[in-house]
Amino acid sequence: MQAKYIKVLSIKRVYAERIVDGTKKIELRKRSIGIELGDLILLYETTPDSVIKGGFVADKTISLPVSEMWSKYHPILGVDKEFYDLYFENCEFAYGTFIYQNFLFPALSLKQIQELCSGFTPPQATINWRKIVIQPMDHALNQGERV
Repeated sequence: MQAKYIKVLSIKRVYAERIVDGTKKIELRKRSIGIELGDLILLYETTPDSVIKGGFVADKTISLPVSEMWSKYHPILGVDKEFYDLYFENCEFAYGTFIYQNFLFPALSLKQIQELCSGFTPPQATINWRKIVIQPMDHALNQGERV
């Protein structure tokens, strides 16, 4: 699958690790955040880590009632029921992006990212890099390994 756009997604380290190690096969959100089939998603691990060291190529994104998402996909969601219920409390729908392919590369700190991509600020949810030429990031990505 050819990557369409490069996007950066803020995520807690534990969930980034689960995506990269393959135990989390669907990335969950409370609302659609514009991830499309074929997008290359870089995982920005939030503080205290503040690094990008892996990501995934997005497969399809689905929206289901919260209870249905859990009943159909809980073995591959990478979260426990207590967290899931708390996270989706007061939500009617759960949005999930399937992970087509995950990858890992040498960690880039926030400072390194900002040196490579002037003006980078950590996203609240996701940012789109489709209009930014990030050739230095290509090298880092090419150093990565498919998991």
